[in-house]
Amino acid sequence: MSTSPTVRGWCPGLHTPMEAADGWLLRVRPPLGQLTAAQAGVIADAATRLGNGRIELTSRGNLQLRGFSPDTAPRFACELRTCGLGGEDASERRRAVLVSPLAGLDPACDARTLPIARALDARLAAATHLSALPAKFVMGVDGGGYVPAGAIRADIAARAHGGHWHVTCGNARAACAPDAIPGLMIRLAEAFVQVGGTARPLRRRDIGMTLFAQAHIPAEAHDDGPAPPLPTLVGALPGGCYGVTPPLGRMMAADLSQLAQWCASDGTGVLRMGPGRAIVLPGRTTAPDLGGFVTDPHDPRLRIVACIGRQGCACTEADVSADALALAADVPAGLRLHVSGCAKGCANPGRCDITLVADGTGYGLCRNARAADLPLLRGLGVAQVRALLHEGRASADTPQHQNGEKTPA
Repeated sequence: MSTSPTVRGWCPGLHTPMEAADGWLLRVRPPLGQLTAAQAGVIADAATRLGNGRIELTSRGNLQLRGFSPDTAPRFACELRTCGLGGEDASERRRAVLVSPLAGLDPACDARTLPIARALDARLAAATHLSALPAKFVMGVDGGGYVPAGAIRADIAARAHGGHWHVTCGNARAACAPDAIPGLMIRLAEAFVQVGGTARPLRRRDIGMTLFAQAHIPAEAHDDGPAPPLPTLVGALPGGCYGVTPPLGRMMAADLSQLAQWCASDGTGVLRMGPGRAIVLPGRTTAPDLGGFVTDPHDPRLRIVACIGRQGCACTEADVSADALALAADVPAGLRLHVSGCAKGCANPGRCDITLVADGTGYGLCRNARAADLPLLRGLGVAQVRALLHEGRASADTPQHQNGEKTPA
């Protein structure tokens, strides 16, 4: 375990915090996306005592906690180890395995999904030679079902389709028997280390066939194509469970504590963290009576995504979270709004139907774009954005600057 925080500009971990405007932040990776109620309670209690109590869910189902100091960050990691979370630094980083939060619950999800994921996790825990993998390197076990095959994207992914399994990496894949999947995935990870890979297969897809060849595994060229849309994981779900999410994926430690207590008394004692910043509660088919969480799948707050803004980031002076929540009810059904404090677009790196990016003059607006893209409009206030949302378009007849950008009339 690290004795003092390591400054990192990307992907913090439990033992490698990153400094932010509101203190050090770190991430907890629930094993295979699952926490017991007791573990969630420990996290909530320690986050209150040692941090500022702010907790965020990431798109990969991790928990990001904020407001720690160089002294309290390692103490937090120590406390989590007492309840079976974290492990030593290198092990915690390499055991990044994504799995559907409905695995073992959804009858349409291949029944071998969780056993494969558990076997892979055990292999990774013992694979000290894979500690050289990049911090964001992730593996996935994708059994399909309500969360469709292909929705879980990973650098190395095992994917079920029609009762058969393939292991996919970059631009290549190989058919594989379920029992052999963990070993094959480990061999591909070893190949990545052997060839001195730096750009992950999710970012450099053409490395896939090279890695299969390096591992002496016959493979075929394969293009995953666009990922299928992720279904709503809020509301009643297949397999007798219910999904909830905190607005914008953010909650206070008291909210997590409340959820943990409810799960221990009225649930199964287990919380499953899912993609899309959702929490799946097995054994529940109706909405739990919980404040601080979105429980209605039609809630307009599910149409927005935003970074923490000035509350925790020095890159912006805009309160983007508050502005996003203020605009939620104005976003047309079927569309998503991304509100970013700067052009990095940390909360949503990909394209979004409508993207707002704060600058010194207000918000720039883009359509079907990333935060770094050139805005169609600049200098917008919240009221002007609301009007444009109700119009359903970014005024085509708005006067333009010489550089082609538009300003509100």
